[in-house]
Amino acid sequence: MAAVPRKPDAQGAETADGPASPAPSAIDAIDAIDPDVLIAIGRPGTDVAGFRRSHLDALATQRMMTGLESPQHIAHYRDIQLAALLTTDPERAAEFLAETLGDLLHADSETRETVAAYIREQCNTQRTADRLFTHRNTVIRRLARADRLLPRPLAENVVAVAAALEILHWQG
Repeated sequence: MAAVPRKPDAQGAETADGPASPAPSAIDAIDAIDPDVLIAIGRPGTDVAGFRRSHLDALATQRMMTGLESPQHIAHYRDIQLAALLTTDPERAAEFLAETLGDLLHADSETRETVAAYIREQCNTQRTADRLFTHRNTVIRRLARADRLLPRPLAENVVAVAAALEILHWQG
């Protein structure tokens, strides 16, 4: 999905609105060392089988980040799992994006981010407005614009649009 503002606490960790992510200073430190450094993290596991699965997860995360030329520097497998599965065939993934998003694919990021937040908030405009720190009418206006740009109304195609926006989020 598209990047959505999260509410960090005083230590840089996120509140219940989303998973904790590294503080901006950690990302800045990675960029200072080498802007091409990527950190791919697998799911935690126990024993040798768990270590192996975690390693394979991290490799899949790395492949997806480099294959999509993601602007993200740090990614957890749990965050990219769906996008990784959907992009194993890049040509078909591009077709899926074009057919699912239509003109929304090339719309401004604010409109796409609003749609992603709306889906994440279970199609509730007030919660979406709260999450984006904007007025509910602004959300409604952006969603109406998105509906005009989509080949099918959002209400009829929520899951596919969510998956397509997730791919776009990781493509950058």
